[in-house]
Amino acid sequence: MSLAQYAAGDLQLSVDDRDPGQPGGELALRVTTEYPHDGRIRVEVTAVPDRPVTLRLRVPHWADSATLTGPDGTTIAVRPGWADAATLALGDVVTLDLPVAPRLTWPDPRVDAVRGTVAVERGPLVLALESVDLPDGVLLDQVRLDPAVAPRAQGDGAVVRAAVVPLPGGGAGTPPFGPGGPGGAPEPTSDTGAPTPASDTGVPAALDLTLVPYHRWAERGPSTMRVFVPTARPTARPEEIR
Repeated sequence: MSLAQYAAGDLQLSVDDRDPGQPGGELALRVTTEYPHDGRIRVEVTAVPDRPVTLRLRVPHWADSATLTGPDGTTIAVRPGWADAATLALGDVVTLDLPVAPRLTWPDPRVDAVRGTVAVERGPLVLALESVDLPDGVLLDQVRLDPAVAPRAQGDGAVVRAAVVPLPGGGAGTPPFGPGGPGGAPEPTSDTGAPTPASDTGVPAALDLTLVPYHRWAERGPSTMRVFVPTARPTARPEEIR
């Protein structure tokens, strides 16, 4: 028996009895979970057939520190792929714990459109920065996420540290050109190469911003959003691309 998707509920399955010498019967499982908002998936065996049945659970590719607790209470680390449980008996409980803390996801640098940006995911959920969560007078184009500060969980989303920078040429001009000819004025930067904060706007140089699950975009009214957010430190990124 393989479980590939997780949701709370009861499963009842008829076991095939057409193989010679292999009796049939019914396998019933009770799945208790609040996934994807919580990473714990508890599977209880409420009925077993007359033939041996084993259980395996899918471990998503992002779940690097998942664990599996078997019927005997032993907890082991499991790698992305499939986690195999023991042969099932009536009353057995198997628990899979998946890490659903917010994490940064870097795009492949060969993709021009998202080079120098980063996304935030939480378990299987992709998060988005929505314009309604920005301070008054701040546009999405001005936000630069700081990847040196780890995102933290909040509700079903996350909070990230970010900076606000002025738009080139004050944001005037007709896209894709700005004042001063094609391309407009370059984004102001400091000696370190990081964008200069928009301190003259009254917005703090560093501030915390809330990201929400992408599927909830525009539930609070018309808005713009971003999944891949430009970073405040374009040259600072992990060696490994996730």
